[in-house]
Amino acid sequence: MTAQEQDTPPVMADAVIAQVIQLKDPDEAISSAIWWRVAELLRTCTTATTSGPHLTNTLLEHAFTATDDVLSSLSADSEPGRGDVSHSPSTPDFVSLESAPPLDAALPLGAGYDALAATRRSCLRLARLLFSLDPTTPALLATRVNQLRRALTAWRFEALDAAVGHRVRPAS
Repeated sequence: MTAQEQDTPPVMADAVIAQVIQLKDPDEAISSAIWWRVAELLRTCTTATTSGPHLTNTLLEHAFTATDDVLSSLSADSEPGRGDVSHSPSTPDFVSLESAPPLDAALPLGAGYDALAATRRSCLRLARLLFSLDPTTPALLATRVNQLRRALTAWRFEALDAAVGHRVRPAS
């Protein structure tokens, strides 16, 4: 396989994502730079969910970093006082990301919970926002990214539990 053949899928994916972002409503509150970060987050999560167990922890850390990057960019882009009247606290549709409810509630872990499947479902919901041509509010995007972060956290606990379970075997 030549180097050009190996580079084609990522280049094609970037071209498709660029086209989708370009087709989004120019009046949308979320900038194209943030949508690119969302695309990178989805790429990172997809790689993590399809990797083998030996790479899971490393790729999960990359996914957390990408999640934090999207949330901080979204927060910075939505801050009041940046000169954008449509997103000032005095307008009725303004949603402060800092006022969102905390997501520190107990994670749904247990025998019947599949954290990897939950992570994949969260990725799918986020991908639907990315590829939708309907306007997306910053609050909805932040909610979806936070849901993905929670699913990643549950998956990390599940992966760590499995790793510890393999290391600590009772002597017979």
